[in-house]
Amino acid sequence: MIRMACRGIGTNESLLYPIICGRSNEDMQVLKKTYFKMYEKDLAIVLKGELSGDFEKLIFYCLQAAEEEFNQEYHTDEKAEEDANAFYKAGQGRWGTDEGQIFKILVNSPPEYLKMVDAKYVEKYGYSLWRAMEKELRGYAEKAAVFTFGMKIKPAETVAKLLESTMAGIGTDELELSAAVVRYQRLLPEVTQAYEELLGGKTLEKRIKGETSRRYEKLLVEIISVRE
Repeated sequence: MIRMACRGIGTNESLLYPIICGRSNEDMQVLKKTYFKMYEKDLAIVLKGELSGDFEKLIFYCLQAAEEEFNQEYHTDEKAEEDANAFYKAGQGRWGTDEGQIFKILVNSPPEYLKMVDAKYVEKYGYSLWRAMEKELRGYAEKAAVFTFGMKIKPAETVAKLLESTMAGIGTDELELSAAVVRYQRLLPEVTQAYEELLGGKTLEKRIKGETSRRYEKLLVEIISVRE
């Protein structure tokens, strides 16, 4: 899928970031090793030739697989407040945005700790880190950052939104839908429940049946129906 996203003229960023962002350190190492084994190319070097700007910065923070392990003695309330302040100063608290600082806090923070930072940010500045990133970032950098945040805070809901985005509007992006279903297959039991809650009772199965057909429809329905 990464190879497909980078093939031809231009890069398919909307296909790429859900594959790269939101992975555990272990998953990321497996991905990079597998890519090299299959294509004899370093994934970081390949993407460096395809990406640019803030989106490239975020992707490369993700590729480093440097998420910290949660430690109550290190990830304290005091540190969470410090990082909330640093996040603000890197964004709305300065002229221009220090995207690198924002991405570092976002990617390197373990989920338990990022929730603490988010709570401190809400307490002090009145809205969430998610809202702050929407204000400060643009384009695919914004989409990928919000997705990364969501995968740490509410993974099932985030994947449910991703699946819906592939089917929204006129026509379904079957490539992105397929990539999302396969990529997040292990989460699908939780995702199907989150989808139903988000869409006011409409099930993911019904949505897929309304957007796809024939063997492709049957295959997707079979995948999302599997319960591990």
